[in-house]
Amino acid sequence: MRNCCYKKSTPPYCRDHMIEAMAGLRITTIFTFMSLIITLQTSSAQRFDIKVTETPVIAPVGSDAALGCSLVPAGSAESMTIKFHRGDPSSYVYVYNKNPEDPGNQDVKYQDRTEFLTENIRGGYVTLTIRNVQPSDTGNYICLFEAPNHYSTGIVELQLAAIGKEPTIQQGKNGKVTGPCESSGWYPEPKLQWIDSEGHILESEVSITYIDETTLYRVSSPVPQYAHSRVTCLITNELLNVKQQKSVDLPSSRKTTAIAVVGTTAAAAVAAAVASLGCYIYKNSKYEAQKLTVPALCRFSWGKKMKRVWLRKMWVWLW
Repeated sequence: MRNCCYKKSTPPYCRDHMIEAMAGLRITTIFTFMSLIITLQTSSAQRFDIKVTETPVIAPVGSDAALGCSLVPAGSAESMTIKFHRGDPSSYVYVYNKNPEDPGNQDVKYQDRTEFLTENIRGGYVTLTIRNVQPSDTGNYICLFEAPNHYSTGIVELQLAAIGKEPTIQQGKNGKVTGPCESSGWYPEPKLQWIDSEGHILESEVSITYIDETTLYRVSSPVPQYAHSRVTCLITNELLNVKQQKSVDLPSSRKTTAIAVVGTTAAAAVAAAVASLGCYIYKNSKYEAQKLTVPALCRFSWGKKMKRVWLRKMWVWLW
């Protein structure tokens, strides 16, 4: 190559060489800048988070439950591996675009019960549907999106609910209660209360039966012993805030009536004794000496016959 640096005039071949060198430098700079932009975009595209519903998904027992999650920022997830599991990635609920190197298998209790919806997967949103959900399906589901150089997870909570049958209370022909308040088919565990006619809560023993994760709750409670008049058996599903109730009118017991009569009779006897004592004191006081008029109450005298008649009538009425 000829040296053009120390010559006052620049020959044509030197000018051509300089132009070529500058052109090559520009191309190299542009290529480097574009490569940097592509690298940054690729790195940014591989960094993402997972968005899920903030509140639990509530589904009736026996229905289909939809669990959704999406990419943030939004972007296509077609080429990603998407997995739903319950804490053990090797025993998953469902997996989309499974990695051939993944040794995991689907949990047997979810086989033929799941459906993965991909209509909006290019926007980063997917939905897993679980059919015929049962109490054993209650809990957290981990939604995992995995790219070649990055992954992220989100947690979806599934809660199940069931409203039991209307309570029943067995009664005899005379209206006497012969059995407890009972109801079955509840989930989760219900709350049973006895309410009197004035809205007060009555204490009573409550028996709750729950056999296993595939069985709903059965609840039973006897009528409170000291209950009277009208009472209501109220059962509540607190998750749904739904209530079932049964009211029953209790016949007045003989014992309660007897207590009331005895109380009334005792009060009348005390009043009569007080009146008699007052009259006695009045008649023997200094006012008697002054010939004052005796009150009519004190002039009244019970004969023996009248006393016997009155006592006989009270005895018949009491029993």
